Amino acid sequence: MNGVTAACVSDTGLVRERNEDAFFVGQRCIAVADGMGGHIAGEVAAGIAIDTVKANVSLLEAGQKAPGECVREANMRVLEAASADSALEGMGTTLTLAVVGGNDLRVAHVGDSRAYLITGGQVMRLTDDHSVVGEMVRSGALTADQAHSHPGRHAITRALGFVDDLEVDTGSWSFGRGDAAVLCTDGLHDVVSDEEILQAVLSKAGEGPEAICSHLVALAKERGGPDNITVAVALRSS
Repeated sequence: MNGVTAACVSDTGLVRERNEDAFFVGQRCIAVADGMGGHIAGEVAAGIAIDTVKANVSLLEAGQKAPGECVREANMRVLEAASADSALEGMGTTLTLAVVGGNDLRVAHVGDSRAYLITGGQVMRLTDDHSVVGEMVRSGALTADQAHSHPGRHAITRALGFVDDLEVDTGSWSFGRGDAAVLCTDGLHDVVSDEEILQAVLSKAGEGPEAICSHLVALAKERGGPDNITVAVALRSS
């Protein structure tokens, strides 16, 4: 397994009644999804996305299926389920997927969940938020600090479940000994900064990936836990 350990912690938070996040942890694959839609539809969409990752994990970890292809397949499954049941119409979900292969970390992403790489004592955000506010930050219309309190920060511009021809962001980064990948839903990154994510990894890595996840979820809950919180971590042992 190339010395990779992984874990995830998911929590409803302190405000929401249900947890519409879903996640997967394999030997060298982690994924998080944040569902949206009325009644149970968000939970269903996120569950379908994660079930698609589970169904493809052997191919993903063997390098026989690209993460982006898996995300596109998940999108089609969400669309098919919604078209078959009017109660699920309009459901959608984010999906952020990371796979460790050899010395590389391959990521595929749609939505406003995030992937981070912690390497050399630094934190790199690997994904763009596919949201109105994310686009405003990238265009210079808002600062990152302003984005945290903007009333439209949860308006998603791209997600699974809405169009057949879904654009999926993909990338590959070096993933060496001592590096960590962190995936999270917006319930974490809305209230916990990138620097705090870095410090959690640096301080808790010796205790393993679950300790990092638990620490970050607890931090989000200390700050009100306004949304569902899901954190997945993959560590490459040094």
